[in-house]
Amino acid sequence: MKRFTVIPLLLGFLTASPVGANLLINTGFEDPITIDGPPFVGFWEGFSGGAGSLAGNSTLMPRSGAQSLGLSIDNTVDTFAGVFQDVPGLISGTQYTFGGWHATPSSPLDLGVEIRIEWRNSVSNIEISRTPNLTPVPTAAYFPFNLTAAVPDGADTGRVVYAVQSFSTNPLGNGTVLVDDVSFDVIPEPSTALLLAIGALGLAGMRRKRAA
Repeated sequence: MKRFTVIPLLLGFLTASPVGANLLINTGFEDPITIDGPPFVGFWEGFSGGAGSLAGNSTLMPRSGAQSLGLSIDNTVDTFAGVFQDVPGLISGTQYTFGGWHATPSSPLDLGVEIRIEWRNSVSNIEISRTPNLTPVPTAAYFPFNLTAAVPDGADTGRVVYAVQSFSTNPLGNGTVLVDDVSFDVIPEPSTALLLAIGALGLAGMRRKRAA
């Protein structure tokens, strides 16, 4: 009987297991973001286009904890606000996913969202390339976003960026977007995930034998 449960168990492990450890710091924005320049590793650095735009911690409807990230544009066209964080030690050719949850209390929301990964070389301190912008539209309830891409040759750092802008919303830009519980994870190769699954099943079998 137990033999016939191995395949469903294995499939369940592969589909339900996490892709890896979260490489970001301050994932729930419980600590203040910074707006003071480098270093960008281990910190969320905020940026904005000046008057009429704001990036900062917010206590308005966090998804978890006491705070979230709040990005706002107040009736201002052609401006922006956002945050970024650098993740070092990446491996060329390996896929990573930048994900999280976002929502908006604004109705209507008259601004655009831009989510991207900028691939950088830490030695030369230059950008190698960047992903096309992911441009989802947040809703009133928290909804997940995900952007997956492979590290290009010559890059060893990923700069994850979440921003709002009003360049595409003429003649008005207005609204607030909240971001919470973000992550940046490596996606294991299929063979690695399979080996992890088999190992987990083996450990489970050993525990059952010991219990018996």
